[in-house]
Amino acid sequence: MNANARSMTVDEAKIRSQIHSFSVFADQGAFDYLGRVFAPQLTVDYSDLFGTEVQRIERRALLQQWAGFLPGFDATLHELSNLVVTVTGDKARARAEFIARHWLGETGFWSVSGDYEFGLIKAEQHWQISSIRLIRKAEQGSRDILATVPQHARQNWLEREARKITD
Repeated sequence: MNANARSMTVDEAKIRSQIHSFSVFADQGAFDYLGRVFAPQLTVDYSDLFGTEVQRIERRALLQQWAGFLPGFDATLHELSNLVVTVTGDKARARAEFIARHWLGETGFWSVSGDYEFGLIKAEQHWQISSIRLIRKAEQGSRDILATVPQHARQNWLEREARKITD
């Protein structure tokens, strides 16, 4: 075993797991699990990407927004790299480079890359994301696909849910 394997603290490992879960659960449409990584109230800042206002939102409302949108794609892949975590008591900051790819049909594709900045808080022994800021660096493909995605979200989600193993 590498001597550096132990140099990560338990808190840093928990934070890294939450950050990676954020992207994996979103790609899988696992919104019930995705809710576990967020604080009850959080700040979401996608103003650099969409020009929208920074939102202070309840996690349930955020998950409802995402559930009405993300499953509308045929596939998404949010890849994170170069994750840096700084812990200060019961608060933490994390920054990661990302590429978020989105497919719709045979020709619909949109990708955005940049940095995510996360704020986290510790609630009991669990770390929760309390803020997300997306910093856009580049885009490929066309945002045009975003307009039709919500039309497919419910049906795609139902089809994916039907494949769950529940017993």
